[in-house]
Amino acid sequence: MSRVEEILSVGIDIGTTTTSMVISRLKIRNIAGIFATPKIEIVEKRVVHRSGVYLTPLVDEINLNFAEVAEIIKKEYRLARVNPDEIRTGAVIITGDAARKENAENVLKAISNTAGSFVVAAAGPRLEAVLAGRGSGAAQLSKDAGLKICNIDIGGGTTNAAVFDKGKLVSTFCANIGGRLIKFVPGTNVIAEFSPAGKTIAEECGVVLCKGIQLTMQSIVSMADRLADCLLNILSGKVDGLSEKLAIGRLPESPLEIDCIMFSGGVGRLFYEDETKADAKSSLKYGDIGPILAEMIRSKKNRIRAEIIRPVETIYATVIGAGIHSTELSGSTIYISDPEILPLKDIPVVRIDDPYKKANTLKSEIMKKIEIFKDGGNTMLPALVIPQMAKLGFNRIRVVVNAIAEAVRTADHTSPVVIVCEDDIGNVVGVLLYELVRKERVVISIDQIIMKEGDYIDIGKPLYNGKVVPVALKTLVFAN
Repeated sequence: MSRVEEILSVGIDIGTTTTSMVISRLKIRNIAGIFATPKIEIVEKRVVHRSGVYLTPLVDEINLNFAEVAEIIKKEYRLARVNPDEIRTGAVIITGDAARKENAENVLKAISNTAGSFVVAAAGPRLEAVLAGRGSGAAQLSKDAGLKICNIDIGGGTTNAAVFDKGKLVSTFCANIGGRLIKFVPGTNVIAEFSPAGKTIAEECGVVLCKGIQLTMQSIVSMADRLADCLLNILSGKVDGLSEKLAIGRLPESPLEIDCIMFSGGVGRLFYEDETKADAKSSLKYGDIGPILAEMIRSKKNRIRAEIIRPVETIYATVIGAGIHSTELSGSTIYISDPEILPLKDIPVVRIDDPYKKANTLKSEIMKKIEIFKDGGNTMLPALVIPQMAKLGFNRIRVVVNAIAEAVRTADHTSPVVIVCEDDIGNVVGVLLYELVRKERVVISIDQIIMKEGDYIDIGKPLYNGKVVPVALKTLVFAN
């Protein structure tokens, strides 16, 4: 029986409305046979601590309160009886409208230093959709049952959807639909603040929004009802003008062909609660339109042409996705010339478009892609992705590696060369490359990871006696 290694992973989600944290225990084991090439995988994932759900602390309308967020994290570590130094992997993410706050990126970096030494991922809408779909259990159920399942994560500022077919992600879509597009003075109908999307929906419904004025329940219900219509129109492929205005990126152009649908997030949780139609006071108990939006969606559920099922997780879906599902492993055939240089964070990714090009053409292509990242004071070479090669041979690998070595010599700094191989060739690429650049640079070559150009990658400290490294893949994070 192969040795099992346990590591702790943390997920921290700073959302539009709420902030939460989970600590999970991951078990890693070599699942290959005794005489086979090692294949080390995460074989068990278990949440061992859930924080309370906190209101996301703000200094003002455009700035997150780092000090209060840091105190929340420290408090939860104390409650879990875990030292931040024990955390080996995981993700801090800022999601929804919180990711658009003016100081979000700086807060994220500062929190990562407070929370422990692990890879860090911020979530734009697409990544948030994927994490929520994995954390809710939709991806796993889709795989286990062989179904096509859509998870709709409805939070305070955004709705992020991910569709999984037999466990594989096939599409995502996102819109500015959420429970806190309009916020009220606690216990009243008086407007405290509203987002640009809140203003858009109000104008559609003929409602005037202004801080300090009191809205009628009829106006509030009409806006929530119209938001629910937008969401259901998107699901049915009948995108209207308002849906287009609220869209973040492209929306589906035809009805979703799915077997099941799940709702997660704060508003998603309210969708499943068996509440009587709320009176004015209880409808606004959270100081926003979330409960009424959930009620409006529930009242129209007969328009959903798929089985509605309750997920394993609702309000904790994204943070569990961040803590458990943001990490992949690259291992057994990797090459790292100096493990002490890890972890590395926020490495931009570029792809080698065609590894079968002639050597000089290949070198020129790589040099152009490296050149892009010289601007803006960047001190890190981009990671180079070597795509899968149908005709994989040693001579072709050597041509690609030689082109990379010549290209990286044009960079005027000495950061590590990071190679991401889609094929299982990380070790051979690393060894060949190190022979060519050993006097100049550290070489890190990992494999069996699929990435697209424009993504970012974090690589954590080696695990399992150096045989694997945890990797977090990040799609562009701070959307406009």
